[in-house]
Amino acid sequence: MRRTEIAVVGGGASGLMAALTAAEEQKRQHRPISVLVLEAAQKPGRKLLATGNGRCNLTNMRGELSRFHGDVPAAEAVLGKYPPQAVVRRFLSLGLLCREEDEGRVYPNSGQAASVLSLLLEHLQALGAEILCEWPVSQISREGAGFRLHSSQGDEMLAQRVILATSGKAAPQLGSNGSGYALSKAAGHSCTPCFPALVPVICGENKRCKALHGVRCRGRVSLLGDGKLLGEELGEIQFTDYGLSGVCVFQLSRMASEWAQSKTVNGKCFTSLQFSLDLLPNYTHEELLGMLQRRKRLLPKSDSMALLSGFLPVALARQITKEVLEKAAPVEMLSPSDIEKTLLAAKNYTFTVKTTQDWNRAQVTAGGVPLSEICPQTLESSRCSGLYLCGELLNLDGDCGGYHLQWAWASGMAAGKAAASACKPPKPAKSSKPRRKPHAANR
Repeated sequence: MRRTEIAVVGGGASGLMAALTAAEEQKRQHRPISVLVLEAAQKPGRKLLATGNGRCNLTNMRGELSRFHGDVPAAEAVLGKYPPQAVVRRFLSLGLLCREEDEGRVYPNSGQAASVLSLLLEHLQALGAEILCEWPVSQISREGAGFRLHSSQGDEMLAQRVILATSGKAAPQLGSNGSGYALSKAAGHSCTPCFPALVPVICGENKRCKALHGVRCRGRVSLLGDGKLLGEELGEIQFTDYGLSGVCVFQLSRMASEWAQSKTVNGKCFTSLQFSLDLLPNYTHEELLGMLQRRKRLLPKSDSMALLSGFLPVALARQITKEVLEKAAPVEMLSPSDIEKTLLAAKNYTFTVKTTQDWNRAQVTAGGVPLSEICPQTLESSRCSGLYLCGELLNLDGDCGGYHLQWAWASGMAAGKAAASACKPPKPAKSSKPRRKPHAANR
């Protein structure tokens, strides 16, 4: 039966980083490299290749803790030890050039996620670590002080230490199946409710959504729970035939997803959720009102349906005025109240949250194994010694902009280093050479 010091279950971002860190730690200790990655899919890193629309947003130099969700206080030890600067240095040491773009986002200089994956795999191969693909782990059981790993095909393997780095439930088409939760529970862990995050939101205004399908507009998006502000984001809004998408909507979708599942947001109950869109966030109400009044004076015979056409995409401008004014008329026929109501709609265009798209459209899993059940510095399980957990399996997720991958890298480095440091070096083989008889003079 095959044996290894460290078995890493999962060949995604956190698993590959954990394996590489463990192998480097073994090399530093002048020990044989004994690290094995067990990946269920045909190839490792499929989800990594899809990150950042294929560009791989590695991390975010701002490193704001407010951009993480779940058991954030418990994760601070790892995030503090491996901040974005450390992640960038780590990749530079592997030979990956990086560049910082808008809002602190860091990408590989090549602009390709494939560059990140290929370097990780090349370094693992150079160190002598191995990757076994199509080896789905179905069970992990105790074997002395270590573990016996069972695959669904009937294969078995022994390991001193195991690092669980399976992904969550998001993007099952890329190999995510949530198997790590069952393995964690079998080891004595619990799991918080899981729900999709960084996911498009389905809204109740069907007719409006279909009319605006494909329109994009920059604006400020506010999420309201029973009229109370829960969060807001500025960025590009994408209108779809079912609701809303775009990065700024994604950032707020975690709360919408939680509410759709439990009618709570951050543990507080709300009867309804609503998006309020300020489609002209760079201008005050007074500035815009003056512009519209001027338009009425200069173009009195123009169609009232085109009142906002110089402000917004044509389809969006016409949809808003159609909803407010109901029928077309020359602009000179509009009352001050008509203009006021049209402007208010553009500054507070509301959509009712129904639910979110499912796991197939989600980028991230919210929820997972509580960090209170693992050591905050090493990520070793407090329920099963010798077992380490990292990445999306844990109850921590990050926003768009590199935060989620930052957690994958940081937790992978922490778990890999701790697991390798805890492994006992193999006992030296007993010499078969016969003992030398003492010299007669020494008897």
